[in-house]
Amino acid sequence: MDAIVLAAGNGSRMNLDYPKQFHKINGKPIFIFSLEILEKSEGIDNIILACNKDYVEKYKKFVKDFDLKRVIFVEGGKSRQESVFNALKSAKTDKVIIHEAARPLISQDFLENIMSYSDEDAVIPTLPVKFTVSVGTDYMSGELERSTLRNIQLPQMFTTKCLIEAHNKAISDGYVSTEDGSLIFHYGGRVRFVEGRESNIKVTTSLDIEIVNKLMKF
Repeated sequence: MDAIVLAAGNGSRMNLDYPKQFHKINGKPIFIFSLEILEKSEGIDNIILACNKDYVEKYKKFVKDFDLKRVIFVEGGKSRQESVFNALKSAKTDKVIIHEAARPLISQDFLENIMSYSDEDAVIPTLPVKFTVSVGTDYMSGELERSTLRNIQLPQMFTTKCLIEAHNKAISDGYVSTEDGSLIFHYGGRVRFVEGRESNIKVTTSLDIEIVNKLMKF
């Protein structure tokens, strides 16, 4: 199957003057770690990399430097949802994996476990929420039942046709979702939860970089 890697962000929350996917850990840009795992997988045909349009040549240079052979470059959109839709246009397989470049700590066995649920249209790794979550701004206005909440992770796997149909409906309706499992669910699809990994951290802040550095030493 094809894999889409979302790497078109700008790193604004890390206060960098360059996209966070280019930040290096142990001499390697963050986005390269995921590409290497995906390229080693026998179940992955091509990797569709959604790029920040202002840095396309830089992506290509790093991909060449790390000798990655199966990467297709597409221009990312103004939003995450638009980037996924742009990348889906290059997907040729019945199933597709979607991953974020900002999650460099995926493993081969984690990826293979997600891919093993081949009968499902949407497969999403999640973790239980271990802390209390409330609703409100300046004052509490409500509370949520922690036992029913899940922290959603990537990579995720979808039936390509179902995901494209959901994106087309979202464009028609003007609907925006923060990730594709929620988009499928919004349009009536069944979303299968599987066990996520606590180590599967999304790099969003400088503190996340420190945590990833420590985990990579183990």
